[in-house]
Amino acid sequence: MKQWLFKSCNFGFKKTLRWFSNLEINGLENLPKNGPYIVAPNHISNLDPPIVASVLPKPPVFLAKKELFAFPLVSLLLRSYGAYPIDRNRKDNKAIKWVTDKLIKENKIAIMFPEGTRSKNGGLIKGQPGVAKLSIDYNIPIVPIALSGTENLQNPIKVLKPTADIKLNIGKPFIVTNNKIKNLSPRAAIFLAANEIMLRISKMLPPEKQGYYKNSSSEQFSITSEVELEGDKNE
Repeated sequence: MKQWLFKSCNFGFKKTLRWFSNLEINGLENLPKNGPYIVAPNHISNLDPPIVASVLPKPPVFLAKKELFAFPLVSLLLRSYGAYPIDRNRKDNKAIKWVTDKLIKENKIAIMFPEGTRSKNGGLIKGQPGVAKLSIDYNIPIVPIALSGTENLQNPIKVLKPTADIKLNIGKPFIVTNNKIKNLSPRAAIFLAANEIMLRISKMLPPEKQGYYKNSSSEQFSITSEVELEGDKNE
């Protein structure tokens, strides 16, 4: 399904962000114009997906919990925006195949939350293996994003008046380095990569927002390295 709804919704949402919120963006130059790559933000609000999408150079795709698609009209609108349902209670191969095809076959940008669910207290929770596995399996770069200030935007109706002081830090693209994981089991590589994704997000957040990763060292990343993606960067 084409993303016919995204352009108008994104235009309107960016206007409301400008009117009602103070949005500080750092690292915009780290976003290449062309995919494929995965944008990996922390997740603290229901409005995180459109907030992140509003700074991207092209319409992204993303996975959303299947409960949001229960009503046909809502399902149609979400799919037209770029979302696809995922069952978070099991391994949803259909949803993973959908987002993989969008990345590999259509060179899309995908927003995927490495924590797997929204943090209830605003701090980072333990990362899950899904984003790391997809990145390793298909050699897809990841752009980490650290969000803060959206905690009070839980009600979806807040899209009409997203009053908040929001900070969005965009890190440099990175990828799991194949020669650094060749001696690891697939499981070990995935969980180590998941940890490094979260550490890269953590180091861009203030200490009080680092949650599970507050006391973790992020000085050295053992299996990931920053990369220069092809294509022009945003100015």
